[in-house]
Amino acid sequence: MRTRVTVCLCTYRRPQLAATLNSIAALQLPSDVDINISIADNDPLGSGKPIVDAFCANNDIEVHYQIQPEKNISLTRNMTVANANGDYLAFIDDDEEADSQWLLRLLECAQTYQAAAVVGQVDTIYPPESPAWIREGNFLGRQTEATGSQLSVGLTGNSLVRRDALPHPSSPFDKKMGTTGGEDSAFFSAIAQNGGKIIACREAVVTETAEPHRLNAAYLLAQATRIGETYACTFIAPKSLISRSFHCLRAMLQSWVGAIAALACKPFSKKYSFQYQMLMQKNMGKVRYLMKRPPVELYK
Repeated sequence: MRTRVTVCLCTYRRPQLAATLNSIAALQLPSDVDINISIADNDPLGSGKPIVDAFCANNDIEVHYQIQPEKNISLTRNMTVANANGDYLAFIDDDEEADSQWLLRLLECAQTYQAAAVVGQVDTIYPPESPAWIREGNFLGRQTEATGSQLSVGLTGNSLVRRDALPHPSSPFDKKMGTTGGEDSAFFSAIAQNGGKIIACREAVVTETAEPHRLNAAYLLAQATRIGETYACTFIAPKSLISRSFHCLRAMLQSWVGAIAALACKPFSKKYSFQYQMLMQKNMGKVRYLMKRPPVELYK
């Protein structure tokens, strides 16, 4: 029996989309696997269409392209899912390039571990103008657990999900998180809570080049705050009032620890000082969410 995989790809005004698509066309696939691509363009003007048309003119891979005009990453992701017809859905971002064995490794891992979802490795390339302390700290990098490790959460930038494990067949991403981010963490958390096994696979590699607007402290701290908010929403909010209060107090304490450590390290190492600033902001994000403060909106 043949296996069909739909590669789900959201895009928004990124010329790098061409490189992403070309890397998909160059994938090494098992002889019994067919792929197609579902693209949702979040630009109302359809800036990605010429890139998609050029790709289709030179490749025989089936591509479904559609515009999702509302500024909402969850709705955009949901459109790619709604238009997918694969037994598996593979997720990749429009600023990433897949290794030639990317999908092969994801599928092997899914079958070996009978996984509902597999999360791969994202290697970040820092451009020459990147501040040295960001490069040294790899603050935009994402390190995947050892292959075979079971995870409680994941990210869509490099992942494979069995269709029957989706939290919802056509709208698995929470539209309320469409401008804040964190929708992918909630997505994978729902898979795990439904009994699905999420497995790490370091051999399934994609690369991304860090974008200039992310190479600064302000963006990184906002991202850290949002990570904390997402964690609180996913893992703390469902608990009892007493447990939520305990977690809130602990996050406050850890924020203070991070702030003090950041100040102590500042004269000696900007990298280590910033690591503690990130710790502080992640915990402040938890506090913000639990105290019902307005969320950080990374995608507005």
